[in-house]
Amino acid sequence: MYLIIREIKLSNTSLFNVVSFIDNLDKANDMLQGYNLIEQEKNVVYSIVKYEQPLKLERKEANE
Repeated sequence: MYLIIREIKLSNTSLFNVVSFIDNLDKANDMLQGYNLIEQEKNVVYSIVKYEQPLKLERKEANE
């Protein structure tokens, strides 16, 4: 899964928000270009982050 992240740069820090998500990298890149074209404020940046869910291990009983 790919997350589209919006970063709002402030004077001493930044705020991050997930604005969208999708499983297809090509579509994620298209969305990123769209967000960057539409955005008018200079202190706002969009980026893509690949998100992988953590591996969940479960213990299986020997009697099963």
